[in-house]
This record gives sequence, structure tokens and C-alpha cells, in this order.
Amino acid sequence: MPAKAPSGNPFRNPRLAEQARSGMLLTVKCTGCGRVARFWAKDLVEVLGPDHQAHIPPFPCARCRTKEWINWSWSVPSAPELAAGLTVRRPVRKVTRWIWRNEDA
Repeated sequence: MPAKAPSGNPFRNPRLAEQARSGMLLTVKCTGCGRVARFWAKDLVEVLGPDHQAHIPPFPCARCRTKEWINWSWSVPSAPELAAGLTVRRPVRKVTRWIWRNEDA
């Protein structure tokens, strides 16, 4: 069955919270550089919030710095995939930093 196109009404589109309840894994691939990253939906809820729409890519490519060539898919990983050592990116901690600018005194 083909994937359902996102609705023009954002309240009808699936949210990250729904994907997290289903135990979904997001696989993101950049067709520009070939980088692949996987994220648990429950981790994305923690970082982006539960109301982020599931059809919008969460981040730009870390190498290309653009969302232009991003392809993504949602799936529930099988037990053999998990046993084979599937690499998943997990959040470690939130870092806050200062931004500085130069001013004439």
C-alpha cells in the first residue's frame, strides 16, 4: 500500500508522539552524500516535541547542511535487525552556548 500524502490540514497529519507509541524507527538518508542515520521516535519526541509532524524531516544532513536531498522512512525494526547490531543515534545531553558579537565601544 502506498504511503498516504500529507494533508493540507496539519492537525490530520501523523505526529511524532503517535510514531513513538508504535515503537517506530526513523531512517534518514541523504541522496546527496549517502549518509544514513536512524533515530527512535521516542528520542525525537524528547528533542523536537510530540507535535512535530512525522512527514517533515527532523534535521538537515550533517554533511550537506540541507534538507533538499533528504529521504526518510518509518519502520518497526525486526528482531533480527536489532540482533545484528543496528546503529541508532541517541540523544546524550542538551548543550546551551553563548553567541557573541563585536560592538564598537
